[in-house]
Amino acid sequence: MKFPTLQRLNEESLRAAHRFPLSLLSSILATILLIYIVEKDSFTDNLPLLNLLMTFALGIPLFFSVEIFSEKIKLSFNKKILFWGLGIVALLLIYLSFPTDLSPGTTRAPYIRYVIYNLALHLTVSFVPFLDKGNLEGFWNYNKTLFIRFVLAVFFSQVISTGITMAFGALDLLFDVKMNPKTYTEIFILTYGIFNTWYFLAGIPRDFDKESSTGTYPKGLKIFTQFILIPLLLLYLAILYAYGAKIMFTWDWPRGIVTYLIIAISILGIFTNLLLFPYQKEKEGGWIKSFYKAFYYLLIPLTALLFIAIWIRIEDYGLTVNRYIIVLMGIWLGLISLYFILGFKSIKTVPISLAVAMLLASFGPWGMFSWSERNQVRRLENILTESGILENSRIKNEVSWKKSSDSTLIASSKRELNTLPKDQLNEVNSIIHYLESYHGMEALFPWIAPETADYFESKDIIEPSHAQLMAETLGIKYIPPYGVYDSTSFEQNSYTEFSTVPTEEVAITGYDHLIRFVIYPSYEKGEVEELLSGLGYSFSKPTTTDEDIQFTWKKKEINLQSAAFINALSKKYGTGVHSAFPQENLTSMFQSDSLEIKVMYKKIAFLPQPEGKINFERLSGIILIKNKIPSVP
Repeated sequence: MKFPTLQRLNEESLRAAHRFPLSLLSSILATILLIYIVEKDSFTDNLPLLNLLMTFALGIPLFFSVEIFSEKIKLSFNKKILFWGLGIVALLLIYLSFPTDLSPGTTRAPYIRYVIYNLALHLTVSFVPFLDKGNLEGFWNYNKTLFIRFVLAVFFSQVISTGITMAFGALDLLFDVKMNPKTYTEIFILTYGIFNTWYFLAGIPRDFDKESSTGTYPKGLKIFTQFILIPLLLLYLAILYAYGAKIMFTWDWPRGIVTYLIIAISILGIFTNLLLFPYQKEKEGGWIKSFYKAFYYLLIPLTALLFIAIWIRIEDYGLTVNRYIIVLMGIWLGLISLYFILGFKSIKTVPISLAVAMLLASFGPWGMFSWSERNQVRRLENILTESGILENSRIKNEVSWKKSSDSTLIASSKRELNTLPKDQLNEVNSIIHYLESYHGMEALFPWIAPETADYFESKDIIEPSHAQLMAETLGIKYIPPYGVYDSTSFEQNSYTEFSTVPTEEVAITGYDHLIRFVIYPSYEKGEVEELLSGLGYSFSKPTTTDEDIQFTWKKKEINLQSAAFINALSKKYGTGVHSAFPQENLTSMFQSDSLEIKVMYKKIAFLPQPEGKINFERLSGIILIKNKIPSVP
């Protein structure tokens, strides 16, 4: 075995940089940007940088595909520059499609589209030099090279990053050379971001015509496929068929999660079959050849089970983006199975058809976003119309709002003017939460007053959330997402909330200081900034209802005894959502020799966890402070 010299490695690196300049540049820019984000700890508070990072990452497979396609059809340098320009414009449009902040109204749609584009581009990498008919051996050999090169790149990257990390660790242990913990993360990022990409690009074959013969089937790949992938696949298939038999005997409807298992196992099986493609011509291994032919017959019953399971979910809860994708994958699996069962043999059909299906489903009235939104809005319209809440496409007893001085909305009339049965109330709230997360509320604007619709467009509204605003505008009781019963939630009504009606005025007569606080202990909602400290004061951040809020005022620590107060509320009023509480019910007082403190809670929300803890979701309110001892002039 001949090992490469340093000169050869240097030459290959320079050739890769010259051949794939924009892919490599995208990788370098993404790496530098990610290191900057790690250094500044700006993962949660700088969304534009994260959007730019994802855009640079997408440039790697995009410009790789452009370069390979240009080489295949032998484009001139000027025409290649034109393709580069189109690629840059496409990346710019994708970047501009991302939200600039996580304000109310931000949806997941741009990021789902990004994932689709990323997967489609990686699939394009696998077939872009073999768009012409035939040459299946060359197509397989080219993808074999990509696969082996990728595995080697990951292996070498891991060895390098681990080796450097251990060396720094040794310096720390032996010479007390202290390293910033972020340095170890940055070593990993540098290795995988630049070396991994550069090494992979350096091994891409240039002359695709020489790839027309598969040659000898790699022994390592044969062992991996025959003794690892196929046994695992047979085990998974046996489990799924046993589950199908259980359904037939017990007549118990399949669970929704089975759809994800079927898709994952089917893709693993198709990948295994792609690896087995040259094995059809081998003289040995008759049972493997039989498995190659039988696998697609085995997929047909599983695809039927997938459709039954997802149809039940759609009937009960309507069409969503996730369910659309499952239906799309089911249709694709069924068509691919029929394609090979009928005797067609072009393995290029697999990545090409999947990439085209994903791209077509990402836009247009037939796409996952438009279709699922129409379906959920129609379900909501039917419920509200049947219950008499919606008449002539307008909300009956609509609640109106006005904006307060602290960027919250206050109802101008009594809330919960309309009533719904418990199941329908849960369903309506569930639909509203889904629309808020994936599509926004624009489709519901024709039902409500124009001035209320304007509040949804405003970026400076702190409270309430869009889902709560829409539900209460409809005149119905708002239930937070954790309180809505669904098969994916812990338990109906396990979420608990105590909140007051927002008011424009706070009586501060007799007090010297007013301090607002907003704490998100369990997670980052991104709707408003946490208010935990200021000049001369700070708040602790409790995570469970057993912990007290510690308030520090001018270097003096005061226990606000929030745990006992909240537990008393829970004992008195029980679980569930308790909104529009009188402020006096959520107010506690503290006295000391020098201070009088009034704590006016605005919202207390918490959720039981499976391990028995009760985690806070939000704590917010106002503290009023009175100095008992007059300050000396």
